[in-house]
Amino acid sequence: MFASNVPTSTSHNCRIVLHKGEARTFRALLRPIEAGRFVWRFRFSNCIDSTWDDGSESWADMPGGRLEIVSAGAGAVPPGGSPGALVPVTWGGASGCGVAPRAWAQSDPLALEIPEGGHIAFSWCLRALEENAILPATPDSRALCFSAPGEETFSAMAVFAVDDTACLPDAFEADRPVRARMAFMGDSITQGVQTRVDACEQWAARIARGLAGEAAVWNTGLGFGRAADAAKNGAWLGKAVEADIVNLCFGVNDLLHGSRDAEALTADLRAAIAGLRARNPRVKAVLFTIPPFDLTGEDEARWRLVNGRIRGGDHLGADAVFDIAAILGQEPPRDNFAFFGGHPDGRGGAAVAGEYLSVFWPAHREALLPGGGAR
Repeated sequence: MFASNVPTSTSHNCRIVLHKGEARTFRALLRPIEAGRFVWRFRFSNCIDSTWDDGSESWADMPGGRLEIVSAGAGAVPPGGSPGALVPVTWGGASGCGVAPRAWAQSDPLALEIPEGGHIAFSWCLRALEENAILPATPDSRALCFSAPGEETFSAMAVFAVDDTACLPDAFEADRPVRARMAFMGDSITQGVQTRVDACEQWAARIARGLAGEAAVWNTGLGFGRAADAAKNGAWLGKAVEADIVNLCFGVNDLLHGSRDAEALTADLRAAIAGLRARNPRVKAVLFTIPPFDLTGEDEARWRLVNGRIRGGDHLGADAVFDIAAILGQEPPRDNFAFFGGHPDGRGGAAVAGEYLSVFWPAHREALLPGGGAR
């Protein structure tokens, strides 16, 4: 089945604005979760998923503008090499297509063989069909991202400049045998900010590789992401409901930027899980505790209160709880201070993934996988 085959997040929380008729080409080199020969497809949602910073520039469910995919191409990149000739990517048999606000565009299938240690290269040119057209985008994806003015889809890398804020497809999917689809929703801690670019050392990426034979992981983590956005039951949650298992890791931005009190944050987490179940009754939800972020005073009090609610009782409606705070925090009573930095580095990614893969997953695998985990 077609399922995510890259570990980095390519969802949208920011925007790029183009004038009518203006075109720009975006290129990304991404490490696959599984290398080898697969049939790939690419899917793009012309909508912003979550709020950026204070919401003055972009916000959850903000529609993209009227756009045209002018051309697209994809190819394999050998270890340490650069993209060679890209193979054209088509959309309904055509070289390009129009994309209306909030619409999805899905490419035709394309066979590629990505060598072990190599990258998949994806390049496309987008043109604005209206003035001040919004291109949904994200910075900090941790992938190698580039851009160039005009149409340069099939040009050599020399014409491209490094551009951290890129407009890319939401899903890079390969037709590969897996038992289940898994999604991660969260903020920059899930996205992997402060881990090295192109290293895939954030915990979501490490978990994706560790579960490659059983679950295909789609990381939709976004900087400034908050439970209040997930609770809207909009575009962002709409991606997650495609999965069999959804991991939710929220709370830091709700406390710091959303000014949510403990009652509101608890209600948002419950609403997000209820929204998942309403749209996909078979989904299994894993709720993470709120990671430590050096919160003190009233912020710390709210952090401790909500984490106590997540750990106890009915887990706010989740099927299981993963206590990420216990892994990333310092020793009590300073467990509100982050041991690996507020945005965990590669060591923090290894610690979280190690606990998830070696302890949490074996204990919950049978309950979370479709069919009870039977091989």
